[in-house]
Amino acid sequence: MPRNLEALAGKNASHEPPHLTKSPEALDPGLYDDDEEEATLESILSQRNEKRDEIHPYTQTLSLSDIDSCVLLEEQAFPPNERCTREKFQYRLSKCSELSLGVFTSHAEGKIATAETSLPVYSGAPERKAVLLGHIVATRSTNPAVTDADMEIPTSESPDAGHREEGRTICIHSLAVLPEYQKRGLGKTLMKAYIQRMESHGVADRLALIAHEALIPYYEGFGFQNKGKSKAQFGGGGWFEMVRELRNEEEMEEEEVEIDVLE
Repeated sequence: MPRNLEALAGKNASHEPPHLTKSPEALDPGLYDDDEEEATLESILSQRNEKRDEIHPYTQTLSLSDIDSCVLLEEQAFPPNERCTREKFQYRLSKCSELSLGVFTSHAEGKIATAETSLPVYSGAPERKAVLLGHIVATRSTNPAVTDADMEIPTSESPDAGHREEGRTICIHSLAVLPEYQKRGLGKTLMKAYIQRMESHGVADRLALIAHEALIPYYEGFGFQNKGKSKAQFGGGGWFEMVRELRNEEEMEEEEVEIDVLE
């Protein structure tokens, strides 16, 4: 049930996406394995915003150690009936954490709700924590769009519910940003980083989510198509199916060639 409160409050075109750093102020260059991927995203964003944001946000794959922060973030961003439970976070980050991405900052001087559950960036600076500002949480499905079964976890009555490793549809269950850090383009930055990562890794054919009607234009801005009303009744229903086809390696290479020709 991805929902962006920034969009509900009204978009502000003056807020450009913040510039991502590969790591928290490059304090620990060896901390991340995706330098080339992050650098590519960084170059894309820098074309739109040369000034680095004061919070120096960076993206990083979520892990089980982020569960407490994810739970707090959901409590801040969503009404009770739309929140992901701790049990679901435990399941999703255990089964397919590589499909979930967080946007973090190591600048935690202010009062950030998730700071108390954050872990040190690295042992050399225990006072510097990786503080979660926003996240995308997802699983894989064999369905072309998100269903209620995709949003659940397996039980004895529903053994086929939840993550399906063989699926080629990535179901995004949550796009959330802490309310006090909305209207800074973090949600847009996070989604752009996520789409790029999933395409470059070639792990699926499409992204799918369910959204409130007011947010259809927001997700269309990322290339999602409105497929009409969803049958999913999660959180009371009333959702719309949004699907975005992912480019394969051949399509990405062809696009790069076209860009080179134009340049």
